Amino acid sequence: MRKQISDLWTRVMLRHTAFTGSYGKLRALYARRDPWNMTSRREQHRFRATNELLSGCQPHYQTILELGCGEGHQSVSLARLTDRFHGMDISEFAIKRARKLVPQAEFRVGPLEAIDRIFPGVDFDLITACEVLYYLPDPGVILPVLQARSRRIFVSSYSERTEGLRAAVEGPGWQSLPDIRHQHTVWNCFLWQR
Repeated sequence: MRKQISDLWTRVMLRHTAFTGSYGKLRALYARRDPWNMTSRREQHRFRATNELLSGCQPHYQTILELGCGEGHQSVSLARLTDRFHGMDISEFAIKRARKLVPQAEFRVGPLEAIDRIFPGVDFDLITACEVLYYLPDPGVILPVLQARSRRIFVSSYSERTEGLRAAVEGPGWQSLPDIRHQHTVWNCFLWQR
């Protein structure tokens, strides 16, 4: 019963957040641990499959930045692919938890749009944006900023929200990667390379 109430609260909090920039609700979700159920089999499968896709593009990355890293659950997997791992999220609560989960990484607090202020002058071998770009009011605005800071950008999105991102992840340098699937959930994956 407790899990059902928690899942209902998460669904209510996420209403009307897609493509709005409503970060207050996203921050509020981190009042409790693991609001996205990242320890579930479904999410653990997604982490492994994401690493397989990224390893297929390049076996090792010098630096990775994970946008919307949350509490660091996927960071644990992504950090295996790099020498230097960085993460950022809008929630201070989430970042504190991420620092404990992946102590060798560098985590900072702030919205995606503030990457130039949060990581001034730092370029990355790979930037990941897994299930986060659809919270921005216009994902197409941030992508040129990210492209100026990285050689590669990996984007994944729940298939239900991909249509709102499609225009931003098509065009020069972009390619579709194989979808990640787990039971009834499908994540569409895209890679941009300079």
